[in-house]
Amino acid sequence: MTYLDYDVLELNYNRIAGIEERLRRKFVLLDPKTGKRTPDEQAPAPAGVRPFTWTAIGRPEITVMREFLAARKGRAVPFWLPSYQWDLELSEDALEDQSILSIRWVRYTQQMFGTTGARRHIAIWTLGDDTSMDYYRIDDADDPLNYTTESITIDPVAVRDYPKETTVISFLKLCRLDSDRVGISYPNDRVADATIMCRELPLEAPTEGS
Repeated sequence: MTYLDYDVLELNYNRIAGIEERLRRKFVLLDPKTGKRTPDEQAPAPAGVRPFTWTAIGRPEITVMREFLAARKGRAVPFWLPSYQWDLELSEDALEDQSILSIRWVRYTQQMFGTTGARRHIAIWTLGDDTSMDYYRIDDADDPLNYTTESITIDPVAVRDYPKETTVISFLKLCRLDSDRVGISYPNDRVADATIMCRELPLEAPTEGS
């Protein structure tokens, strides 16, 4: 699958171990020598790095893994990676062709809908449904300050109905491999494991459609 001209790694990872995510952000420490030291942030969003364990079973899946990793050309070619977390939650059912979705209040408008594209792209799918993920860009957000709900405007409009109880909304993160070399281990001739480090590119995620 592709979204905005980048491949999407639409594959839930193997959670065989705990996940440790590291966040890096450039800043300068301002020290007046006679008063309080203050950090001056040099980037509007932190860059996260987290491991992703990909287990492929059978020759077709192993071929897909090898071809995807080869297409990255090391750290050169970015890709989208869904968080596979329930990052946003619908507060009411969303209907097909609807563009404004009501979500539970999480201060998205205030803290995440900013000048970068880091949290402007989402994957939506329904638990227990065989349909694949649907991808959207968030063009606008509104917080009425009732501390209960806020709204997001998506593009394109909803391609199908999304029931609030079973719909998952995960952020799509633009990433690249954190290393030019990725090792693949083969426990046997039908299984391959690759643990890759994914580095988010929060300042390179597009804020507008292509």
